[in-house]
Amino acid sequence: ATSKTGIFSVKDYTGYTVGKIVLADKTVKSKDEYTAIDPSNPPVAIICGTNGYGAALGIALHTGSSLVWAEYGSTGYKTEFKSIICTPSQTGSGAAQTATFTGDTDGSDNWEYIKQQDPAGAADAATNYPAFHWVNTYNTTYAAKLGSARPSWYMPSLAELCEVYKNKDKINASLKTIHDILPDGSTYADEYLETSSYWSSSQNSGNDNRAWDVIFGDGNVVYDGKYNFDRVCCLSGF
Repeated sequence: ATSKTGIFSVKDYTGYTVGKIVLADKTVKSKDEYTAIDPSNPPVAIICGTNGYGAALGIALHTGSSLVWAEYGSTGYKTEFKSIICTPSQTGSGAAQTATFTGDTDGSDNWEYIKQQDPAGAADAATNYPAFHWVNTYNTTYAAKLGSARPSWYMPSLAELCEVYKNKDKINASLKTIHDILPDGSTYADEYLETSSYWSSSQNSGNDNRAWDVIFGDGNVVYDGKYNFDRVCCLSGF
């Protein structure tokens, strides 16, 4: 009904391949090229895949642990968030490697949707949505090691989390490279992705109090009670 005048900017993602290390200035280096941490341009992410538009996605260098998706008994715990339902074609061990997905596969706006549906609960995310809160405060928590970078982190959808699982070996190789450069390298990066369960931001269909997660030990795709304690990773577009 209306028209707008503007400029489209097209980015060339040549070289933004899985496993590349993303620096604060958004340039990338392979793990073999990366030999020293420059505090003025530190590492901030590792390319882990692409989104539906072909843009590169990066995973943050740290993950959170022992976090619930939604606090037991809270509004978020007992609400089916219909617009962020993602359904895999298969579940169980190894499904993260082969499943296809229907529904909402882009996790970048899932927290915004939750805030719209439960504004009161989202206002105190630390209490009601601890996993999302960890992602939302990542830039504050690791500000001293991010340099000038402040990526727009989000918790991945189930589809995106399975993509991370598929590429975990290359991600782990780059994490270890960063981790091992300095004696205190762990302040810049975890040594590897743990093999335990990671939350997605995707609601399970038909179960108000369940969301999807992936067990990184064997690629098990399974829905879990939102009150259970799992790990969390966060992604950002670059």
